[in-house]
Amino acid sequence: MNALVGAATGWLLFAGLVLMVGASAARWLVIPRAFGPGDDRDRVIASAARMGLAGALLLPVAMALVFHRQLAEFRDPFATLGEDASLLLRATEWGSTFVMAAGVSLAAVAVWIFIARARAWGWLVAPPLAIGLSAYPALSGHASGTGDLTGITIPADTAHVLAAGVWVGGLAFLLYADRRSRQALGASDLPRLVSAYSPVAVGSVGVLLLTGVVGSWAQLEGLAALTTTPYGRILLGKLALVAAVMGLGLRNWKRLTPVLGTSEGPAALRRSATIELALAQLVLLVTAVLVRTSPLGH
Repeated sequence: MNALVGAATGWLLFAGLVLMVGASAARWLVIPRAFGPGDDRDRVIASAARMGLAGALLLPVAMALVFHRQLAEFRDPFATLGEDASLLLRATEWGSTFVMAAGVSLAAVAVWIFIARARAWGWLVAPPLAIGLSAYPALSGHASGTGDLTGITIPADTAHVLAAGVWVGGLAFLLYADRRSRQALGASDLPRLVSAYSPVAVGSVGVLLLTGVVGSWAQLEGLAALTTTPYGRILLGKLALVAAVMGLGLRNWKRLTPVLGTSEGPAALRRSATIELALAQLVLLVTAVLVRTSPLGH
C-alpha cells in the first residue's frame, strides 16, 4: 500500500508539472503559430490558461503528500511529530529544497489564477516558475546524488521533465482546446493546432531521448544493470512504454495529420491522441516508481 501511495503521489506531482509546462508551451510555442491576433487566438489562450491553472492547483496537493510521505519515512518513534517535522524541514538538505519548491508551487497557483483572469503579465512569469518547479525532482532525487556529475545530471533531469511537459502537456492541450472549440463553435481546432504542435513535439522528443540517455548513463553501472537490478528492470519497462507512445505519436504524425482536412480526419486523430495520452500517463506513473527506486543493485 505504501508503494502504491508513493507512486500515486509522484504521478500527481509529474501530472501537475506536465499540465503547467504544456500550457506555457502552448501559449508561447503553439498558439502563435496556429492563430493570428483576434478572438480565436484569445479563446484558445483561455483554454491554455484553464489547463495551466489545473496543473498549478495539483502541485500544492502533491507537495503536501510528498512531505507526508517523507515525514513518515523520517519518523523517530521517540520524538514528537512536531519535532520530527521541524527537524526534517530545518536541518536537512531535502527539507530546504522542499520548502523552496513548496513556496514556488504556491506562487505558481497565484500566478495562474491571474492568468485565468486574463492578466497578460502572468504569461511572462509562468515559464520561469515552471522551469524552477521542473528542477525539483532533480534536486530532491537521484540526480542530486551523482557526486561530481551533478553539474550534468541536474540540468539534464530538469530538461527531461520540461521536454516531457512540452510533449505530453502539449498533447493534453490539443485535446482540451479541441473539445472546448467543438463545444463553443461546433468546429474542430485540431487542423490548425496540430500543424503548429508537431515540430514542437519532435524537438521535445529529441531532448527527452538525449537527456534520458544522460540520466541512464549516470545512474547505471553498466548495461548489465538493466536486467540485474530493480532500477534497471523498471527503467526497461519505462523505455518500452515510451517506445509505444512514440510509435503511436509517429503514426499520428505520418498517417493521420495529413488527412486532418477530411471529414473523418479530426475524429480519427482525436481517438489516437487520446490513447497516446493515456499511455503517457502510464509512463509518468512508472517514472514515479523509478525515482523511488535505488539505482544500486540492492
